[in-house]
Amino acid sequence: MKQNKKHIWYISKYAGKPNHPGPVRQYLFTKQFARKGYPSILVSSNSNGFDFEPFKGLYKEEKIENNFSHITLNGPKINLGFSLKRIWSWIIFEFNLLRYFFKNRPKKNDIIIVSSLSIFTFLTGVLLKKLFKVKLILEVRDIWPLTLQEVKKISSKNPFIWLLGLIEKTGYKNADYIVGSMPNLKEHVQNVTPGHEQKVRYIPMGFDPEIFHHPKENKTRKNKDKFIACYAGSIGNVNRVELILQAAERLQEYPDIEFYILGDGPHKKRFQEEFKHLNNVKFFDPIPKKEVVAFLQQCDILLNPFAKLKLYDYGISPNKWIDYMYAGKPIIVPFDGYRHMIDECGCGEFIKADDPDVLAKTILKYARMPEEKRLEMGRKGQEYLWKNLTYEKLAEKYIALFEDES
Repeated sequence: MKQNKKHIWYISKYAGKPNHPGPVRQYLFTKQFARKGYPSILVSSNSNGFDFEPFKGLYKEEKIENNFSHITLNGPKINLGFSLKRIWSWIIFEFNLLRYFFKNRPKKNDIIIVSSLSIFTFLTGVLLKKLFKVKLILEVRDIWPLTLQEVKKISSKNPFIWLLGLIEKTGYKNADYIVGSMPNLKEHVQNVTPGHEQKVRYIPMGFDPEIFHHPKENKTRKNKDKFIACYAGSIGNVNRVELILQAAERLQEYPDIEFYILGDGPHKKRFQEEFKHLNNVKFFDPIPKKEVVAFLQQCDILLNPFAKLKLYDYGISPNKWIDYMYAGKPIIVPFDGYRHMIDECGCGEFIKADDPDVLAKTILKYARMPEEKRLEMGRKGQEYLWKNLTYEKLAEKYIALFEDES
């Protein structure tokens, strides 16, 4: 393969690896960049709250495959959840990141991609751009500090929120491109830094056929007498699982309709206690990632309700949808934000958020729908996934930014 001169440095504190906890988007993109002839290095931290592996020294290097190396910077052990210790780990990551780059200096034609979170790395990315005269691409997977303000209900006048807002603006103003995994990020950037929205490009979450486990041996339905509506994921503040349980209450008179809730989270025990009177709901503990699609294929429709947040005006691109589409089942999304992809490819529909009556009526509609029509909707989702959302294809959108000399 022809070797390109540009080197790609992809930086994300929380980047994970396949078969390990944490987001794998950065890893999978880095792999594709390397395979397309760009020597690429993924830089992350062991201070990620997932799978802390202590080691001595500033960093350790792992050769993944030809042209692809993974650098793990050292840092303190932290737990999941927002805390002062987590913020401190952000600062240490930036300090160690600068130490690493002064030892391993990028060349002028190299590309640096900074992927949130931590948003502090936006500043480091701007500094590296100015020091080494490289192109800087910011990747926004969560909009900070807006996410913190809306989910945690923190005032915009809070000094920490003000600081994060300043960092966000500095990043947007100095980036060559801003990549968003959400489809309407351009509107947010226009609101925050008017005039810089033309830099925004949409590159959604994707999937890698090499690591997706297709459950060929598990396609036969185990419970053919029930219509099963399923939610799989975190049971917390943002994903409105209680809406599903409220819809289940309204559908108790239909003994053929059953609800599966797969996953864990801070609200699970409370929901199990509050809705224990429902005999049409079953809770399941988390299962290995490789078994999720097989579980979903035992269901008839898949649910993904969201809370009402201003944040969603800019769109979403959840990893959950990748699992759902791959399973080949219709997807119902109670959501009042910027709607995209699900209705576009015909694999489901968006409905009004936070309305259990609407959700119950929609579930009943799908329960009475001919099975072949549901299966056809599921096939459309699978086709869309393969046609548009493999990381090999999505990487081409990034590479177009690498080669743009404007």
